[in-house]
Amino acid sequence: MINENRRRFLKLAAIGLAVTFTGCAAFERREERELKICNWSYYIHEPLLDEFAKISGIPRDKIVYDEYDDPSVVLTKLLAGRTGYDVIILPAYCVDIAVRKRLLKEIDWKKVPNIKNVDEKFRYPSYDPEGKYSVVYMWGSTGFAWRHEVEEGVTTLKQIFDPDYGFLPKYRKKITMLEEATEVFCFAKAYLGKDPEDWSDKTLEEVREVLLRQKPYLATYGGASIYFEGLKKGSIWVSQAYSGDIARLMEEFEGVNFGIPEEGGTIWTDSICIPLDAKNIDAAHEFINFLLDPNVASRNSLEIYYANPLKRELVEESLAELFKNPVVYPPEDLIKKMWFEPSLSDELREKINNIMIEIRAA
Repeated sequence: MINENRRRFLKLAAIGLAVTFTGCAAFERREERELKICNWSYYIHEPLLDEFAKISGIPRDKIVYDEYDDPSVVLTKLLAGRTGYDVIILPAYCVDIAVRKRLLKEIDWKKVPNIKNVDEKFRYPSYDPEGKYSVVYMWGSTGFAWRHEVEEGVTTLKQIFDPDYGFLPKYRKKITMLEEATEVFCFAKAYLGKDPEDWSDKTLEEVREVLLRQKPYLATYGGASIYFEGLKKGSIWVSQAYSGDIARLMEEFEGVNFGIPEEGGTIWTDSICIPLDAKNIDAAHEFINFLLDPNVASRNSLEIYYANPLKRELVEESLAELFKNPVVYPPEDLIKKMWFEPSLSDELREKINNIMIEIRAA
């Protein structure tokens, strides 16, 4: 059997090791330049950092790459105006807050010629409608994962939210929902047949009642650190989950499936930004341009199992394997039923979080 590291090396080598790095000549080459990056954990093909060092001329030991598990930690630093980073990769809701509170630098797109490679549908998201402050790094979906023992799978949200349907009692205390309150609320609203944009007090109260009925059947609210091992070991059988986590889990464990219920699911994005306190501005632009190169983006996606925002024709050959994987790239007919992460006001986000605190304490 080919071991996992060798298998991935062969897969990555198949699409070529050379990068056609457009636009680098425009950047001033200075000795001892630096770059400080902050990203989600396990969310980059790390050899790309070595490659960027060679291409940019920035010494590898001058490229600081930190990781986080909780985006609120980075958001707190942004709000304080002291991140200490030149590039940060953030979920949509954090970008939304940062844009509204003017915590980010405008990106000079003349210094990022590879922006032309980004699919138009990802250029102007609701949280940055003029596309001034961010560009999508990766995207994925939120749906449900289940072990093979769950023969019926998860096809409708009635299974997840209606105890009378029979699914919740059958798998009592073997089901998890995400910690992210907005994700939980969006799915509960879809179950209720509500418009994705309906965040009225009446709808929030209906969602609250649905979640209180569901709560006794759940094992916990938890993220990847809970459901990844839980699904693998069998302590958890069903989880609201992020697509890329389950795609990676499938590489290690064949006994799990992932799907989007007939009512729909979330399409979420993580975006690259330059914080207001960034000091190495040219290097930040250069790194963003690097990540948007089709060869780089393809190798990154193949390693971390998330979809990149580049135009399909630029990456289709390299990512043929991933395009066949509906966990990573949902089919177009299903995407039409899905919703993008909502842009919420501070007041509304506080309401949702307070309801979630009440439910978790119930």
